[in-house]
Amino acid sequence: MHLLGQLSRIAWGTKPLFEIKDLSYRYPDGRLALQSIDLTIYCGDRIALVGHNGAGKTTLIQHLNGLKHGQQGTVYYREAPLTGENLKRARLEVGMLFQDPDDQLFCNTLYEDIAFGPYNQGLNGDAVVERVRMAVEEVGLTELTYKPPHHLSYGQKKRAALATLLAMNPDVLILDEPTANLDPKQEKIFIELLERFSGTLVCISHDLPFLYTLCDRAVVLEKGKIHHDYSMRELVSHPAYLRDHGLDFTFRFSCCQENGGHDRAHFHGKSSDRFPPELCADGRVAGAASDCEPLIRLNDFSCFYPDGTCGVRNVNLQVPAGSSVAVVGENGAGKSTLVRCLMGILDGAGDYFFNGKPVTRRSRKELWRHVGMVFQDPADQLFCPSCWEEVAFGPRQLKLSSKEVRHRVEEALSLVHLRGYEERIPHHLSAGERKRLALAAILSMRPQVLFLDEPSANLDPQGEQLLLEILARIDATKILITHDIFLVSRLCERTIVMHGGMVIRDYLTEEFERDDHLISVNGLDYKFKNACCQEILDLQKGALSVAGG
Repeated sequence: MHLLGQLSRIAWGTKPLFEIKDLSYRYPDGRLALQSIDLTIYCGDRIALVGHNGAGKTTLIQHLNGLKHGQQGTVYYREAPLTGENLKRARLEVGMLFQDPDDQLFCNTLYEDIAFGPYNQGLNGDAVVERVRMAVEEVGLTELTYKPPHHLSYGQKKRAALATLLAMNPDVLILDEPTANLDPKQEKIFIELLERFSGTLVCISHDLPFLYTLCDRAVVLEKGKIHHDYSMRELVSHPAYLRDHGLDFTFRFSCCQENGGHDRAHFHGKSSDRFPPELCADGRVAGAASDCEPLIRLNDFSCFYPDGTCGVRNVNLQVPAGSSVAVVGENGAGKSTLVRCLMGILDGAGDYFFNGKPVTRRSRKELWRHVGMVFQDPADQLFCPSCWEEVAFGPRQLKLSSKEVRHRVEEALSLVHLRGYEERIPHHLSAGERKRLALAAILSMRPQVLFLDEPSANLDPQGEQLLLEILARIDATKILITHDIFLVSRLCERTIVMHGGMVIRDYLTEEFERDDHLISVNGLDYKFKNACCQEILDLQKGALSVAGG
């Protein structure tokens, strides 16, 4: 029996906005996504929709503006069925932010994308211009108004997608993982924008501190059913209940409690796991042989895009073999560009040495044999009909024997806890399973360097914890692009901070955690959630005290 089973139910409102009655939905392949959903959303509600990856959250919200239609049951909007003219009305009043901003941005310039909604609302030219101006200003993208959306960083695209909704002055905002892959500065912008929003808010996220800040009601889905509908405060107060549904994020803060809370600076990793214990000025491990060449070395390296935009400039970087390095910085700082250069996808000016040898235009085409990358969105790199075929694809390109391919596939699937998934279809897996499958597809090639771009994005806490355990066991040089300070602390002994395409800090992660000057340089405050997290931990302690009598 759940701890919350005895808690009092709360009357959320009196005027229904959405009413969902006996809604069920199956995917075309026959899988049941939603089963007998009954839910009322009231005007002014601020709802957190939470649950495991694959619980049905995204599928449910896609019924709220007619993107999907259930095979059973009815959805009502403002007391009328969500069909016909009422559906048209809803689509002008209900704004939905997709998980992937590329699904939402399709015009030649950001201005055109933001203007698209107001024009479809029937506004005239001057009114549209004003709506666009206000929207880009709110999300901090004024200087990029006439830039092609596909030239923006992922975080900038996320804010641009939100601007397309804000320009329509919606009554309802439905957000699917709004802060995934955002840096702390932009996440704070999102929080401030959403705190000012006076309409109805429905938000899917695995970031419970973020949800706790914004939402007062929590609806928990599991296997396509609504399991609980309680206040947000009640939800976060009971870790046992959070664990039952894979939502317990407090594993991130266990060492904080042992070290005196969030306000006291301390290293989250284990000192015995740190490598290297000390770096020389040239990037080698202290005490190593003088002729030991770093695995990766960049000297005065720069890269510019065809439109003249600076990707990275004047980068000097050395990465010893076997080390784990985090690359952090604001969205658009040049992190992904740097990694694309290191992988040989992009060329640049300056010197690049891999394993002691210069990387030329010809030799960079062979880097794929030695490096591998797990993308932000694993769907971008999964294209085979089965998990087995997916993981076997890389080794086959290496021209390995059938016996060796089988061995590597079995080894990689076992390492990422996907043994038994060989015949499963990749795009039918949950987000966490797809992320681990993409990792297995890279590990089967046994790369010297493993690049991970926002590896914990869109994962539920249970999936995060499993991925963390897997990555900690991988014996390869690891370079992580992330805004997740917990992941940095647990996996990386060294942190590189980028800003405006340049490396502005390169130091031990312990020093990064104690660096209070970063916020004045690039506006990033990696500790801004600490007060909220501490409040949640205090609530949990209080609930346990009451339960213990």
